[in-house]
Amino acid sequence: MRAQIVVSEGAADSTDADAYLSLPLDASVFEDDSLRDSLVIYREMQLRDKQQIDRLTKELDSSYVLQASLRQRLRDLVMLKDSLIAANDLYQKELQEKNRLMGDQVKALQEKEQLLAEKEDLYRHALSASNVDKAKWEGEMKAKETSIEAKSREIEYLQKDIDAKDVTLKSQRENYAHLLNEKEYYRHLVDSLQKKVTAIELENIRKQEENKYLQQKAKEAEDKAAITLNKKKKVRPIQGIALRFFRTPHWDIRLTPEPVEGGTVTYSKIIRNRNAGDIEFDFVTGASVMLWDLTRFFDGSSRADSSSISIPRFDQKFNYDLGIYVGFGGSNLFKNFYIGPSFRFVDFFYLTVGVNICEYEVLIDGYKAGQALEPVLTLDDITAKSWLVKPFISLSIDLDFLSYIKK
Repeated sequence: MRAQIVVSEGAADSTDADAYLSLPLDASVFEDDSLRDSLVIYREMQLRDKQQIDRLTKELDSSYVLQASLRQRLRDLVMLKDSLIAANDLYQKELQEKNRLMGDQVKALQEKEQLLAEKEDLYRHALSASNVDKAKWEGEMKAKETSIEAKSREIEYLQKDIDAKDVTLKSQRENYAHLLNEKEYYRHLVDSLQKKVTAIELENIRKQEENKYLQQKAKEAEDKAAITLNKKKKVRPIQGIALRFFRTPHWDIRLTPEPVEGGTVTYSKIIRNRNAGDIEFDFVTGASVMLWDLTRFFDGSSRADSSSISIPRFDQKFNYDLGIYVGFGGSNLFKNFYIGPSFRFVDFFYLTVGVNICEYEVLIDGYKAGQALEPVLTLDDITAKSWLVKPFISLSIDLDFLSYIKK
């Protein structure tokens, strides 16, 4: 039994389009070749848009990873800056400590020189003193020597501390120089990376907008497919060519020579219609309103004639209906109307037979083509606007289908 797929007029919702996409495209489900072909085209378009969206999403993800890496580099640079500040502070403290030690060393040397001077002074007094005072001076000299030795050891310790500070300061200077070089490297790197980040952010914005456009395009395609594939829609805009059985007259006055007696020639004004024939083509646009669904009649089972030969129906793949058509034609849409019954066949084609109501320029009563006019009369004197009703036949196609094919 043939699967009946009916889409309501509100089938623009994406869930209905997804229902179409979830159906298998085999003959057992879709005997309608045009519907199956339309779904194949729609699925290919959906797949192409999905692949493009996936590709752009991957590029965005990689851009986000690169942005995260660049931001980590920026954070590392900030940490390096903090390290430089800390190293500089430590270097300044070590330098201040070394200056303090050197000041203590200078002070100790001055005190040592003062003790040596005092010792020499005591030694001169001892040489000039008597034997009784020598013991006293010798004791004071030994005390001075002890103080001098203590100052010498203190100076030696201070010198060791200064040497250690020199080693520390040298290491600090080397570390500081290394950090400065690294800072310069990262500064150039950050400058280049910042430009790259800006370019990537702009590219991300562009791709996000492109993603939005593709999603909107996919949604519009779903809506268009749902509208186009909705075979039971009551009102359909159609467009086509009409053949009407009356040609628009093109009146003209022609001077025709006529011989008279005496060998002279006179000229008469003759009415002429430059458009000969009884048929004319017109480009028409209108709408067909479905009144009766004839699909079941054309979709009947096989029948047999008197010779018992199986004869299938004309077609069992498409929908048919009978409706009323109202349309317009020509360059002046409000003076050229078409109306009549329309027969829809092969899903998207319409055959209409009816009447054309149009305003024409016709000859007034008493005049006809080929008649001679008085010399004082002109075309405006013998023509007038008049509405005429003439038969026509037209072949049209569904506008939704045409716009779907374009996309």
